[in-house]
Amino acid sequence: MATLKDVANLAGVSSASVSRILNNDLTLSVPQSTRDKVLEAAETLGYVKKKKKTSVSSMLVGIVQWMSAEDEAKDPYYLSIRQGVENYCFHHKISTVRCFASEMELARKLEKVDGLVCIGKFSDDARDKMTEICKNIIFLDMKLDPISNCFIVPDFRGALKLVIDYLAAEGHSKVGYLGGIERVDDSVYPDDRLKYFKRFTNESNIQSEPWIFQEQFTREAGYSMMKQILSMPDRPTAVFAASDPIAIGALRALHEANVKIPEEMSVIGFDNIDEANYTFPPLTTVFVPTYEIGSTGMRMLHDAWKRNENLQPMKIVLPCYIINRQTTRTLPDAIEI
Repeated sequence: MATLKDVANLAGVSSASVSRILNNDLTLSVPQSTRDKVLEAAETLGYVKKKKKTSVSSMLVGIVQWMSAEDEAKDPYYLSIRQGVENYCFHHKISTVRCFASEMELARKLEKVDGLVCIGKFSDDARDKMTEICKNIIFLDMKLDPISNCFIVPDFRGALKLVIDYLAAEGHSKVGYLGGIERVDDSVYPDDRLKYFKRFTNESNIQSEPWIFQEQFTREAGYSMMKQILSMPDRPTAVFAASDPIAIGALRALHEANVKIPEEMSVIGFDNIDEANYTFPPLTTVFVPTYEIGSTGMRMLHDAWKRNENLQPMKIVLPCYIINRQTTRTLPDAIEI
């Protein structure tokens, strides 16, 4: 196959001039006879101009949400994950299709996507269906055991170890737990926060029964659960709330009962939502990198697509740390895992 250099040698001009002439560069100042020589030489040699590489087409990503829009508005945990995904897509000019796992026409809406980001908890059947739709897939905030797909989760174990060590350092020997229940279809999704809370309170000889409650991840539930604790003849001197909305509801119940915070009751939340800065007093909480879970997951999916590959099954765990405010006694500002 003839090259630019072959054409240049036959026409008696430089390769650079051949390239500019064959690309119809009118800014090149050469006689018309020279242009004719180059075109004749190219035709004689059967030179075929290489097509310019077109820009890589934009990626199309499907964002599948497990939580409804109404529930997402009540607890910004999953909203923050989604914002991490969508902001990455915006800055990298990636198109998105957002839908809910419960939609009847899910497969039709996602049939042309180049990648899937699944936010929340999904049944085995739902995961199988989504994997059939697109092999380049990642699950955010869902632990898979065995590791059958790529997924990202916070370090619940490390976070709860920090919480219990923190409360033990404050001198608490009675600690309550206020949590929520998540369901996948008709089954309760096991919450690692409760699992590790029980493990580490037991290891630290901290009493937690009978102050373990689970309702929903809402302010209303936090208020209700704390009211139940306050009605008991024996109460803990600290509580861990499995979400900041739960903790915020619990703080209201404590205020109504004139319980001094943190002198009579310490409270630690989980998430570090913006509102935690503005409670009274400001809420000590566990920072969870929800936004980074979303942005990291989307970056991994994008990188795999650019390599023309699918994400391989793997587990990614992102660290958490405590942000000390005023619902606990004075300790260092933050304790990292």
